[in-house]
Amino acid sequence: MTTNGEQAMSTGVTLENVAVAYGKRTVLSDVSATFEPGHVHGIIGPNGAGKSTLLHAILGVRAYTGSVRVDGHEIAHMSARERAEHVAFVAQDTPPPDDFTGRELVSMGRYVRQDRFTLKSAHDVEVIDAALEQVGATDWADRPVRQTSGGERQLTSLARAIAQEAPTLVLDEPTSALDLNHEQRVLQLLRPWASGHRTVIAVLHDITQAARYCDELVLLAPTSAGSQVVAQGPPEVVLTPAFLESAYGVKVDVRRSEVTGTLTVTPLD
Repeated sequence: MTTNGEQAMSTGVTLENVAVAYGKRTVLSDVSATFEPGHVHGIIGPNGAGKSTLLHAILGVRAYTGSVRVDGHEIAHMSARERAEHVAFVAQDTPPPDDFTGRELVSMGRYVRQDRFTLKSAHDVEVIDAALEQVGATDWADRPVRQTSGGERQLTSLARAIAQEAPTLVLDEPTSALDLNHEQRVLQLLRPWASGHRTVIAVLHDITQAARYCDELVLLAPTSAGSQVVAQGPPEVVLTPAFLESAYGVKVDVRRSEVTGTLTVTPLD
């Protein structure tokens, strides 16, 4: 557990031969991947490729075979509290508890850093305020979250995860319900946060968005034996017409944007 304002640094997440099944149906098969600290890692792939299922295995809330190690520890062997000390999670837009303010929602991120008999400390307040400021949520922090927009709610959820001070941040399609402005605001926060020797893993639906905001990508694709990794590496390595056609089943054009300098992917008729 971190104390005195010192946030733990990540040593990364390693998957070895991970398989996940729902009953008799294998969703993921023989998935191996490495997520190093200091980088934003995107998980991409078509619908039904098991992207969210893979996140649930990393979070330790979905049974798996193989190995999922977070900061050197097998996630399946960790208690719920230990998992929360190592990994913070931001889901898709989720209805907040009735009448919680943004500040109260962010305060929930501090529970794992407290024992049952400890009141919120001055350091807790400092961390909560800093997280709200970091995501730009101070303007609505004291309003009920249900009275804020979807984009504002997602930024508040991100602030809660930041306040948790876990060295790994996992996000499941964090921009799926957001407009362009809030999409950009959420994604622009990830790389600076990861630069503090922390690990970010995000499932993203938009491939071009993933190319712009992620340092490394993992491309999943369904097979008859369950979804597997087609490619892993920098966007330039993963986002090739051959790999993308293999995963998505459509021909694409991949080229570098003259405006952003990053790769863009366009399906072809």
